[in-house]
Amino acid sequence: MKTTIDIADALLLRAKQEALERGTTLRAIIEEALARALGPSTAQVLALHTVTWPPPEAAATAPLDVTVIEAALDRERAGRLDESAYWGKRFGFAPPAGRAK
Repeated sequence: MKTTIDIADALLLRAKQEALERGTTLRAIIEEALARALGPSTAQVLALHTVTWPPPEAAATAPLDVTVIEAALDRERAGRLDESAYWGKRFGFAPPAGRAK
């Protein structure tokens, strides 16, 4: 992605000199420094969690009932929010007190 930023002249000259000494590009120097400054990426693609219908406790021939749907969704939401691994992957920290099992 292209963008325009203002960099102090002295800093830009240092970065260009470093690129020359390493035999690399200014872009590579800036990307490396930015990645180092930001630290490891915590963004990961989470596995797709599919909710199937009807839920196991509902009969296949049962008509759609809003309360059954809401209960199934609540269980899914609660289950994910109670998983320490979910919080770690999604947010990069442990769940708040009382959320983890």
